[in-house]
Amino acid sequence: MGEKVGSIKLLLWVGIVLFFVWFLIFSINPESVLAALSLTETQRFFLRMYGIFQLSWALLFLFALKDVERNIAIINAAVITGALVVISILVYHFIGTTTGLWQLLCAAVIFVYTLLLFISKPKAA
Repeated sequence: MGEKVGSIKLLLWVGIVLFFVWFLIFSINPESVLAALSLTETQRFFLRMYGIFQLSWALLFLFALKDVERNIAIINAAVITGALVVISILVYHFIGTTTGLWQLLCAAVIFVYTLLLFISKPKAA
């Protein structure tokens, strides 16, 4: 069990860094960076709010790190949310609305990260 807790803690730290970087990209960066990532098809306000959503997950993962086995609900919610985000990005891409490569790359990263979280999460007591 200790090895599995160690691997999930490493994944949570990776998630904290990943989501914090996404928070910086979506919330702090100027519009020129967002335009370079082909993120201009939605209102800027919603992109900034998406960045705040990523910051909230980074903070949730910080709380989950305190006691991984007792905070398994946070990890389960992250797995469900990650799967729903990937599905929504893919559906949005395939219904005919062209998305940039950046969104598909983000979907791939979230899919791999969610899969690793699902595989590595400890069993509930």
